[in-house]
Amino acid sequence: MNNEARWIERKIRLGWVALTVGALLAVAGILLRWLVSDLPFNERIVTGVGILFLALGIARLAKYRAARGDREVIRRLTAEERDERTIMIRGRAGYRAYWASAALAYALLMWLSFADNGSLPQLSGNALWYAMAGVVLGPMVVYIGSITADSAHL
Repeated sequence: MNNEARWIERKIRLGWVALTVGALLAVAGILLRWLVSDLPFNERIVTGVGILFLALGIARLAKYRAARGDREVIRRLTAEERDERTIMIRGRAGYRAYWASAALAYALLMWLSFADNGSLPQLSGNALWYAMAGVVLGPMVVYIGSITADSAHL
């Protein structure tokens, strides 16, 4: 078995691991709801993380299992993932996403500080949750947008 085939098999194995972990977490989240009545956290969090891992596992398996038998597709995938241009684009996108996350987190911290001071309105539980979701999702959007834009222009 050559290096590319081992690389594909490793990616497929990681897909199965993500799929298994996701299924276990999703089932655990569902069972927690029925088995334990007074959890100190919302059991849907466990189910949500399970669904995330399920989606990651399915995406990885769909991508790499299709390439498993075709040597040309394997070569193309390995070349794409190890390509210096692609690595540079991902690095730039990660840099931009980091600064976006830092700016969003700083803005949220400043809002909370000014709200404690009375200068801005307090964030309720739901508003704070949405603000934190924005701190997580905003950099993802910046990362994906940056990869898309740089791929078209570089």
